[in-house]
Amino acid sequence: MTKKILIIGGSVGGLNTALTLASAINKDLDFAICVIDEGDGDIFKAQIYNVPFFPKAATGEMIIEQFKKQIESFTKVNYIQAKATEISGSKGAFKLKTTKGDFEGDYIVLATGANAFDIQGLGNITEPHSLMTKPGKIKLKHTQRNLIKDGIYVAGIASGVTSMVGCALGSAAESACAILSDIKGTITVQHDFKGSRG
Repeated sequence: MTKKILIIGGSVGGLNTALTLASAINKDLDFAICVIDEGDGDIFKAQIYNVPFFPKAATGEMIIEQFKKQIESFTKVNYIQAKATEISGSKGAFKLKTTKGDFEGDYIVLATGANAFDIQGLGNITEPHSLMTKPGKIKLKHTQRNLIKDGIYVAGIASGVTSMVGCALGSAAESACAILSDIKGTITVQHDFKGSRG
């Protein structure tokens, strides 16, 4: 079974969602992952000192490059530099319009950051981000497990977590695990153990 995943946002939230899903690929489950990103994420302004396993003073460029290499070790991802403009459809049959064409997906993950959200089709799903000190920051309204509506999840800072890379990573992993659980119909966690990958 192959599930098509559309991830809007190619910074740490979007890429950690992709990595978690890609690492869950097995003989029974595959993912066709497409990441749509404008290429101007806040990560490119950062230098990271407080995330385990990241090199001290890692730049945004270094982090994104390493993420892509790690994802590539599991599967190919289609990276599209574009702006997402409209979402329609429902779980299993979403349509996403972008400035570089239209895409279809079974699930959508919104890892769009806290600066703004102007994708049409979901109504007013923004509210003030209460854990950021800068004015005008937003988060996307969601229920448990980062669910915005059936088949659409939020990941990273847009989920309302504290604006640190480590928090964005955790939120993204939770969204990926929620998708895996939805597909399997039961709580699902992607665990590995010594020797499990050969």
